Amino acid sequence: MKKTFLYILALFFMGVVSCADDPDCITSTTDFVNIRFYEMENRDVDTLAVNSVTVLGVDSVLLTDEEFRGTLRVPLNPLADSAIISFNTEFGRDTLVLTYQTSTRLVSEDCGIEILFSNVSYTRNDFDSIAIVNSTLIEEINEDIRIFN
Repeated sequence: MKKTFLYILALFFMGVVSCADDPDCITSTTDFVNIRFYEMENRDVDTLAVNSVTVLGVDSVLLTDEEFRGTLRVPLNPLADSAIISFNTEFGRDTLVLTYQTSTRLVSEDCGIEILFSNVSYTRNDFDSIAIVNSTLIEEINEDIRIFN
């Protein structure tokens, strides 16, 4: 009985040690830019009637015919250095052109590479005001751009 217990304990210990050898494939980067709308006068989060939001080069429409309040997650293309986002809202059609840089980093041989989006800025916008809050896209951050209407 004592031998069986020691054998089971040894197997358990080997299992724990072998799990420690697995690479940590957790990444904090994201390929989404988080946009939040605010009212121009009082700087409160704005509720916006959205007809559609599209990104040039992305096949799907992000939002259609809904009242939106909160953060809009817009996908960026890692093979490009800019994105043209078209907002068709209750106020009309507005365009936002974002520019960014991408770089890659090898996480490990088992995990592969991750892509980092940095230096996010804008070259054109049709809104009253815009502020880049975070220029490096990280998963934990839920607001990268503030748009004031």
